[in-house]
Amino acid sequence: MMFFSIWFKHLLSRLATTFFFILISIFSIYVLVDLSVNSVRFFSTTTTDYWQIFLYYLRNFAKHLELFFPLSLLLSSIKVLYDLNAHRELIALQMAGLSKKKLLAPFFLFASFLAIACYCNSEWIAPQAQDEATAFRMAHAKKKKKMKQDVFSLPLLDESELVYRKFEEKKNRFFDVFWIRTPNEIWHMKYLDLNGPLPVARYTDHFLRNAQKLFEKKESYEEKTFSEIRWDSNTSLHRFIPFENRSLSTLFQQLRSDSAERKSLSAHLHYKLALPLLSLLVLFAAAPFPLRFSRSLPIFLFAACALFCFIALATILDGMLILAETQVLSAAIAIWIPLLLSFAAALRCFVKI
Repeated sequence: MMFFSIWFKHLLSRLATTFFFILISIFSIYVLVDLSVNSVRFFSTTTTDYWQIFLYYLRNFAKHLELFFPLSLLLSSIKVLYDLNAHRELIALQMAGLSKKKLLAPFFLFASFLAIACYCNSEWIAPQAQDEATAFRMAHAKKKKKMKQDVFSLPLLDESELVYRKFEEKKNRFFDVFWIRTPNEIWHMKYLDLNGPLPVARYTDHFLRNAQKLFEKKESYEEKTFSEIRWDSNTSLHRFIPFENRSLSTLFQQLRSDSAERKSLSAHLHYKLALPLLSLLVLFAAAPFPLRFSRSLPIFLFAACALFCFIALATILDGMLILAETQVLSAAIAIWIPLLLSFAAALRCFVKI
């Protein structure tokens, strides 16, 4: 079988060795750059825990895995394929009856493994890792600056929004709540009690936008019942988890509910599904050029162009994520159209091998 062939194992071994060397090098550069910025905060105390710093960077590695893997695969595949061509190993393998596309089988097997690893990371590792990395960074924030208090948001079923300072679990009530009903109408409540059949607000002010576009207090209540305030019962009331910190299954499940977050949930779900496919894209795009027969192969020029295209595509996808979150474009169109166009351009060159 092909998977047990000597040439297959040889190419796969060379690719894996080069890949992990480049991956470690890229991550080392990332750590050094980050330490140059944050080392004063991390090492300013006498009780610095080096193990926690090590774990912090491992969690950052998990956070950026979907970019580290394709970038490392891009550079390693260029290196291995150029070496095969320069040392005439490519000619020898073709004389043995192996086509160029068949020689790329180990590369695509490795890229598929990396894509699956990215999906597993997005589901089980990255969400918790990002939370813990953020907590570590906040714990080592500059002492001179006053730590900001968290403000939490709760989208409602009518597409309005509750913004509150904290949820008192024992008393089952919100504290310091703003109900942003419309852009022109806001309710402020000191407490919003959830113990009864309907939410009851205490010490409530009602604000409306006047003709001068300024908010003006119209009425106040010591106690008022709100039957209009309704939210998804599955929503967490303890803290807001950023969309990028949620797993694939969580995003999918929350997307099925009728919520004001649907656009943001859809944008991040499509983004997380698209990024791992970059490992396959870089092979389709980069593999044809090192396999060309030429007396002079401009490896550095090609590597620079490949890096530029990779960074440009990653930047475009980040920009499209913002457009999808702000509802300028549909999430499916914003995320998948640039990726599909890139695949189409890459496949056009790949089929000519």
